[in-house]
Amino acid sequence: MIKVALAGQPNCGKSTVFNMISGIYQHIANYPGVTVDKKSGRFKAGDREVELVDLPGTYSFSSYSAEERVAKDVILEEDPDIIVNVVDASNIKRNLYLTFQLLEIGKPVVVVLNMMDVAARRGIEIDSHKMAELLGCPVVEASGAQGKGKEEILQALKLIWDQKSSFEEFRLNYEGLEPFIQKLQRDFTKIDSVVSSRWLAIKALEQDMQIIQKLEKMQRGIAQKAKEYRLQFHEVLDRDPESFLAALRFDSADIIYHKCVVEKQKDHVTATDIADRFILNRWLALPFLFLVMFGIYELSIVMGYKITDYTWPLLAAVKNFTVDILPAANFTEVPVITEFGIWMVNSANALLNYIPIFLILFALIAILEDVGYMPRMAFILDRLFRKFGLHGQSTLPLVLGGAFVGGCAVPGVMATKGIADDRARMATILTVPYMNCLAKVPFYTLLLGAFFKAEMALMMFYISTVTVFIALIVAKILTSTVLKTRETAPFVMELPPYHLPTFKGVVLRAFERVWIYIKKVVTIVLAVAVILFALLQFPGLDEERRAHYAQKSQEALSYFDNRVRGSDYYALVDTKEEVSRLLNFYDGYKMKRMTASGKEGAQAVDSEYKALNPEFFKFVKPKGDAEARKINRPLRKLSRMRKKILMDIKDEKVENSLLGMAGRSIEPFTQYAGFDWKVNVAFLSSFAARESAVATLGSIYENNKTKEGARAEETMAQNSGYTPLHATAMIIFMILTPPCIATMIVVKFQTGSYRWMLFAIFFPITLGIATAITVFQMGVHSSLNGVEAMTFFYVSVLLTALVLGLMPQKRINWSGGLPQSKVRDLH
Repeated sequence: MIKVALAGQPNCGKSTVFNMISGIYQHIANYPGVTVDKKSGRFKAGDREVELVDLPGTYSFSSYSAEERVAKDVILEEDPDIIVNVVDASNIKRNLYLTFQLLEIGKPVVVVLNMMDVAARRGIEIDSHKMAELLGCPVVEASGAQGKGKEEILQALKLIWDQKSSFEEFRLNYEGLEPFIQKLQRDFTKIDSVVSSRWLAIKALEQDMQIIQKLEKMQRGIAQKAKEYRLQFHEVLDRDPESFLAALRFDSADIIYHKCVVEKQKDHVTATDIADRFILNRWLALPFLFLVMFGIYELSIVMGYKITDYTWPLLAAVKNFTVDILPAANFTEVPVITEFGIWMVNSANALLNYIPIFLILFALIAILEDVGYMPRMAFILDRLFRKFGLHGQSTLPLVLGGAFVGGCAVPGVMATKGIADDRARMATILTVPYMNCLAKVPFYTLLLGAFFKAEMALMMFYISTVTVFIALIVAKILTSTVLKTRETAPFVMELPPYHLPTFKGVVLRAFERVWIYIKKVVTIVLAVAVILFALLQFPGLDEERRAHYAQKSQEALSYFDNRVRGSDYYALVDTKEEVSRLLNFYDGYKMKRMTASGKEGAQAVDSEYKALNPEFFKFVKPKGDAEARKINRPLRKLSRMRKKILMDIKDEKVENSLLGMAGRSIEPFTQYAGFDWKVNVAFLSSFAARESAVATLGSIYENNKTKEGARAEETMAQNSGYTPLHATAMIIFMILTPPCIATMIVVKFQTGSYRWMLFAIFFPITLGIATAITVFQMGVHSSLNGVEAMTFFYVSVLLTALVLGLMPQKRINWSGGLPQSKVRDLH
């Protein structure tokens, strides 16, 4: 089997080449301290089996970013047989710098000149045969977007594999540095590596700490030797090895460029140049950016919600199917397995319902990436973000997280892997959860509909924009304190020419990201849903309360029996078992009729149930049958009575459950924010998925006073006893707290630390409850209503962000030495 590593710079179209060659979908590989996207798959190249590994995109093989460190780890640890270097043919001179670094590793290399169609449109002609002769490796022309070059790439892989015995290690003459490279190589007496020892020596002299640490583990003292040779080189030429190496590589790339490339339209003003005059204009850039963001969320959220009107009946059908195959209830005696099955389906549906929205969102983001606007977005915002310790590349994670309401923190945190600046990357990871993820929107909608109908637009504006200011404030605080000594890196962002996206590429990436969402979120949430189910079920009702509800059930059955005794059909419903069957039949029919679409759907449900049990169907739809109507009216009343008993049982179970007791235990503290134990239970239960807060509050406050068919907003407004000020405190707490447990798991993956995961959980919760208490208590003592309290909170956050943004950036960028107490003792 041939193991092939696919390497290249960002924006070179490497993913399209991977998909063209193998068609394998994306997998996730976890490396120490970072989660990266690494595609891998096996396919045939002639009679050879090939395993293709897609490395993260890197501008070089230094160790500035997580991608560069991970790419080197793969080369060193997985030992690929061949490296395929994907090069952007339309920007070849810049890409060749990485090519020389890959050639030096000591592995056979195939250079793929991708995006040849774009190069041709820009008047760029490349002599690939001459380039192959100069580099001593196969050079293949291709266009991943158009599916051209696949056979040539596979043929090159087969050719280079068959001729591996004649492979000669690539050497770039570094002139004045050569004596020191050779001396360090001779010192490698215990170094055993799958790559070139010369390349390792070069990287050590280049002060690549990742390589130096690996060498030091194999042979103590190598780091000191490399340091000595660096100093000796500096004394001779008065230059640092890294700048000397970089200059020679760029010079070598320039030689290849001038010998093999002809640009016929070099001084021609391109469409990209014309577009950037407007898109990157000093005055137009930000308005255009906000217009793009508004369009993305208008299309994804508004249109996505409309699509859910069609997908929700499918999910409801899954629930109905699950209910049908689970053991039926014997009046109010519902089997635990049935309750558990319905709970799990509801938990899954709550998340799967948002897939159309995410699919549109990810497709639009893929279009922005392909077009070339995403790097420009980062460029536009870099100056603003820098004032708060963030980075231009923080833009995409914050947008994915829900900067304008409606994102998801899971892909948002995952997207931070591309930020080279470690300080900004950590700050972004810890601030993305403050964005308004889509899971929080139902909660906001519930409270705004219940308490702020007249001011809904203003409140939603506050909610949708205040989170950005909060994220900036938190980032400023973190980068000035706990993250101040973290490694930083320059903001290097290539602005590629604009391209037309391909339908296949957009769809593939959208489905890949949705699939990651399903695997990373749904599986975790369902696992936590099992725990929540147990916490809400146990210890359950005691004997006395069970006897009480058994009596209530008997009274309801007696009512029904007395009312239907005079019917000619009484013999069909004269036992508890038959009544339960009829009631389950009736409730099932009603549920399916509610989810049926159109007249034809309703008729299909009628036909299904009439065929299922013709006798019971008479009682559900008696039409002209007077005797059947005698059963229909009591049946409808009995259905309502059963629902009331089941609701009371559920409420009492929740109140006395482990989660309910937890809610009561923290009530003495949370009451200062206006939260009683019921609100606490809702927040605790929603930690798995914020959507469940709505279901919990809705079920807790639904009682016999609630009119039939009332919306959850009406139920809460009528029965909760809360005021708009209480609702404002709840909204503020929800804004500041983490979205879900799935996000926290991804935070752990990206930071590689449980300590940071715990910090990401408890810091926002502490900040959220402290802020909610402050705003609620100030509102109570100042007689503020909910809107006034929210306005005070919003203005306070905005002013704080402005003050911090105007503060000069002066940070201590070093750490170590003696403790401060010891230093003071010396003076």
